[in-house]
Amino acid sequence: MTTSTDDLFSERERLVDIARRILASAAEAERAVDLTFARWLELSPEERASTGSRRDRLTEILARICLELLGHTPGPLPVSSPPASSASTEPADRVTLDDSMYMLLLVVLDSLRPEERVAFILHDVFGVAYRGIADVVGRSADDARELARSARRQIHQQRLRESPPDRHRAVVLELLRAVEQRDATAVCGLLHDDVIALVDTGGTADVAPAPVGGAEKVVRLLIALSGLTPPVTVTAQPVNGRLGLVARRDSRVVGVVSLSVSGGAIRDIWIVTAPDKLRRWNDS
Repeated sequence: MTTSTDDLFSERERLVDIARRILASAAEAERAVDLTFARWLELSPEERASTGSRRDRLTEILARICLELLGHTPGPLPVSSPPASSASTEPADRVTLDDSMYMLLLVVLDSLRPEERVAFILHDVFGVAYRGIADVVGRSADDARELARSARRQIHQQRLRESPPDRHRAVVLELLRAVEQRDATAVCGLLHDDVIALVDTGGTADVAPAPVGGAEKVVRLLIALSGLTPPVTVTAQPVNGRLGLVARRDSRVVGVVSLSVSGGAIRDIWIVTAPDKLRRWNDS
């Protein structure tokens, strides 16, 4: 590794995190960051020095690469851009992306236009100013603001479709019983035909590199996870404000499951096994 590439390594974790949230794929995120570093190294020293901070420039390059991977072709990257730091973001115009909100974002990703994904993730999650996002998507700052708002509205609409807490609780408890009994028919009966399951391993394993869609495939995934070796103990307890499932091996939490129930059926399942995201469960 050269001195130049070694110097970039400190930015990798943050860039991979951005790309994973936009692309919903760990493998594609790694690829996007590799391409980002390659493009950065192609810039002349003068070009690098004329564009504000290195972090801002890398973020812009990465976002544009993500747009390309999503099938959207942005315009040329400006030679000189204003800083895209968080100093001029509008805090009141952002949502708190807790685990449940992130789950909803993943669920609606396919319905969001690429520019909406990028605007929302960069602004609401990573605090990039709208003027910096405008350079990335090739639109005005006001347009970038509206793109983020549009994504926000769609996520909110998804949340409004969820069942009342009592019905949600009943369905989750039924799912727990069915999974414990490895009753595939009973599990399938609780799932919406278009159910989506997402497994967030944090890149530590390739359990599900892409969202798993459809009741039949999700049933197989849940039954397979219930038969892990060494075995785990699964209990129902609050996750992100609603009843979810928590898997423990001995006394250590190794998985947390958040579910979205709509119309009495499970539509979305988010399974988190990433050690860094489970740290707060094990430290409490």
